[in-house]
Amino acid sequence: MRITRRAFVPTAAAVLLTVTAMGAQATAATPAAPAAVTAKASPAPVAGATSAATADDATMAAAAAYWTPERMRNAIPLDSAPQAAAPAAREAAAAERPVAGSPFTVEPVEPTVADSGRPERDAMASIPSSKAAGKVFFRNPKDGRNYVCSASALNSRSRQLVTTAGHCVHGGRGGKWMTNWVYAPRYANGRAPYGVFPAKSWRTFTAWITSSSFARDVAMVTTAKVNGRKLVSVTGGHGISVNYDHTQNVYVLGYPSNKYRGEVQMWCHGNTRRETGSNRLAIRCTFGPGASGGPWLRKYNTRTGLGYVNNVMSTWNPNTGWNQAAYFDTAVLNLYKAQANVT
Repeated sequence: MRITRRAFVPTAAAVLLTVTAMGAQATAATPAAPAAVTAKASPAPVAGATSAATADDATMAAAAAYWTPERMRNAIPLDSAPQAAAPAAREAAAAERPVAGSPFTVEPVEPTVADSGRPERDAMASIPSSKAAGKVFFRNPKDGRNYVCSASALNSRSRQLVTTAGHCVHGGRGGKWMTNWVYAPRYANGRAPYGVFPAKSWRTFTAWITSSSFARDVAMVTTAKVNGRKLVSVTGGHGISVNYDHTQNVYVLGYPSNKYRGEVQMWCHGNTRRETGSNRLAIRCTFGPGASGGPWLRKYNTRTGLGYVNNVMSTWNPNTGWNQAAYFDTAVLNLYKAQANVT
């Protein structure tokens, strides 16, 4: 397997976040009062139940106002799960069975809003960063700290959809829904060139919420408009692929804290394989905390910055450098369909 890793490093001077690697300590900014969300359970069209939460206008406005530059700088890259819960989560993932179905795709779509900005690139990078990938910021109400993950925009009827890891929207077994959640497309060196899009509605698998199953570590998030514009109209949106073979040639995008301190969008290119002992996929990208939720893209077009999300980053092994992601099966397709029309 040939794996290539590069960074999209802007030429402007870096304004670096304060981040931690796995197991290290960090101090978060003093949080404001948490913004509440309203949760509800909903049945999936087939096996693979999902749960959802929503935010009202006041909550979304509070989330957008919450993220000052200081809080962004001090946000902590999120590990996939507390270390004590990891063995149980791995067991739950191994026990999870895929929901079979035929291969299915949704096509990517380019933005409709003119963009005068330039893609971030440095002399060493062979491809520009993607507008349809970015960083997410949120507060965990269980410990009161601020965290970061990666995510990407998806094409859907609403044109407001983002996909990320389940652990980037909910704390899993014993946890709660994250609050003050916003998505910053093509974040780079302290800048959010397209603004921050607050979450309006979240959806993830009940298996993640109840048992922290890594096999269901996937989430879909509907974002609010910013300045009257929908996210996908501004950045474009990736397509989605489900029920494809475990061996795929993909580009992985994200913001790992062990590379440029999570301040620039990184990429990794190579072939996936099936993880031993589970139905998940694996690739050796050496992406650490903060990359969680970033897209694994089939048929990635380096000119448009768009492809087909085939998986999202879930976990990594710091001893081997291998990263893992949940397999996108029919249950993930139903998760997408349940959220795609939410506005």
